Amino acid sequence: MIGNNLMANLRMNRDLALAASAALTWLLMMPPPKMPPTRDTHGNFEVNMTVPVTRWLVYGTYRNEAACRGDLKAKPSYFMCVDQSSLPSRSSAATAHTPAAPAPKTR
Repeated sequence: MIGNNLMANLRMNRDLALAASAALTWLLMMPPPKMPPTRDTHGNFEVNMTVPVTRWLVYGTYRNEAACRGDLKAKPSYFMCVDQSSLPSRSSAATAHTPAAPAPKTR
């Protein structure tokens, strides 16, 4: 239950950040946590590196690459600065990862 609430809050934050950053160029992004949440040997939550970047979480927004990379230096190695224009639009990304509905059964 906690994991589901965490993911719902992270998705909402990602959506709000993307909407607010429409005029900004660079995104500091991180992969989502593994589900169910697990911790590494240092006590940090493990992240799911197999998720496509289009589904990563937005941690920060920046007007230029230099500002993003400046903050990136203090983050764990799985964080990444991404040019927002290189990502598909939210509607395209959502459609690309939505499985097709099964064909109706005929009798």
